[in-house]
Amino acid sequence: MKAFLMHQRNRDNVIIVVMSVIALSALTAWLLSHGFMFDGASHRWAKVLGVLGSEDVRLENLSMLYPHLPLYALVPFYYLPGTGYGAVPYFVSVLFAGGLIGLFLWHMRHLDVVAYKRLLIVFLLVVHPAFLWGATNGSQLAMSMLMFYLLYHACQNMIAEHDVHAYISLSIILAVFFFVDGSAVFLFVALLPMLAVVAPRRLLMASPASIYFILSVPFFFSVLAWAWLNWIFESDFLYFVQDPESTYLGGYMEMFKYPWLVDFGGEFFQALIAATGYMLVAYPIIIYFLFSTWDEGLRFRASFVLFVHPLLAIALATDQYYLSHPMEILVLINASILAEITFLDMARKRVYWSVISFLVVSLVGGWWIFMESADPNMNRWVDSFRTERVMIADEDGSLKLGRWLNENRRVTLIDERSGYKAMVARGDAEGLYLSFTSKFKIALNHEFPDVDQIVVPDPDSETGKKDKISQRYPLLYKEGMKGYRLVYKDNIWRVYRKV
Repeated sequence: MKAFLMHQRNRDNVIIVVMSVIALSALTAWLLSHGFMFDGASHRWAKVLGVLGSEDVRLENLSMLYPHLPLYALVPFYYLPGTGYGAVPYFVSVLFAGGLIGLFLWHMRHLDVVAYKRLLIVFLLVVHPAFLWGATNGSQLAMSMLMFYLLYHACQNMIAEHDVHAYISLSIILAVFFFVDGSAVFLFVALLPMLAVVAPRRLLMASPASIYFILSVPFFFSVLAWAWLNWIFESDFLYFVQDPESTYLGGYMEMFKYPWLVDFGGEFFQALIAATGYMLVAYPIIIYFLFSTWDEGLRFRASFVLFVHPLLAIALATDQYYLSHPMEILVLINASILAEITFLDMARKRVYWSVISFLVVSLVGGWWIFMESADPNMNRWVDSFRTERVMIADEDGSLKLGRWLNENRRVTLIDERSGYKAMVARGDAEGLYLSFTSKFKIALNHEFPDVDQIVVPDPDSETGKKDKISQRYPLLYKEGMKGYRLVYKDNIWRVYRKV
């Protein structure tokens, strides 16, 4: 009988996961068809198109400036027909969100909670704006949520079991997290003081250094391995934290563009206070977790870590001018709430309906704070919920250029760092000489590059200031080049074709 019930729960869980993935996919398709486009997603997909479309596929061509696991997750979809035009990162995010929901339901399978109640929990968690944002914006946030779920679940096991395997699991998760999200460094540092809360007091008294050693060595190994790869390919151990375009720098290079950094950058305690306000409004369910486990000792310590750890990470990341918006880390709390629920006695009606009630309140507070504090990307995402079907905003004409290049396929010199949106709109990198290829570098060594077409942006624009072609030939945009004629002119872009 018990085996039959478990089989039935597993079947119901699969149905719930499939329903969630279908619903999130439909929402993502709606957002994309109503004008939403996230720069980070386009940048990652353009990188995959460029590297896999080049003649020599090399690891270093993916660049050492980005965590690589989110890029690797996109690679299999490159080889599927009809996936070249930029939607892949968004649907990969949905798949990771579905994996998170599936893992949550798997850990809930031992609880006697009927299917419709499990579905209600999943629904209230999924429609929280932070979860929806992370699951549908095409960034690495969905993968980060999955990693944070594993991290927090490992913390729970470490508290409950005091087993060395729990410590090893946590250390491995932290090490892998570094290759998923640059904020992993701040999450790791913020977790260190929390070890005094989650680790057994007897072990802390006997050998506190051993706990920090077990947890720190794999993470430091990941960082050092990445620095070594940077030295191998870029001749600089610190290249990934010194190059202005590195995502490991977060919002540091453009801090004045982000209101959060303008208000709280470099201010640890002010950022901590502000982040606490954000969290209490968006996730009041954490207050329930704290009060419901007040007299349970070990369980309370886990709830305390859930509350304090993200706040410390936000404050640290803001103090170092990394975090452009607190939602980048607050999104991860969705995952830790899922993990926390798996340790509650949800079979009891009072516990279940209390959780449901606080999830509803969190939903209201979450949408309010999300709308009030939204950055431009979040505003575009919210605007895409409207009923009117609109074209994706193309402020600098990159998408139009990409469609033109798709219709005029020739050997073309283009810097993908500035023209990544054009690459996504084109759908592939076939016939393109990109900045990391030897043909691009050879072409720029000549006064007159021997290529059919040259794409160049306005050198006075923000895009043109970081374009290698524009830097190498500063007069090309306005005056042209001997042996070439102007064949395309729109917005900041011009294309010159060999006569």
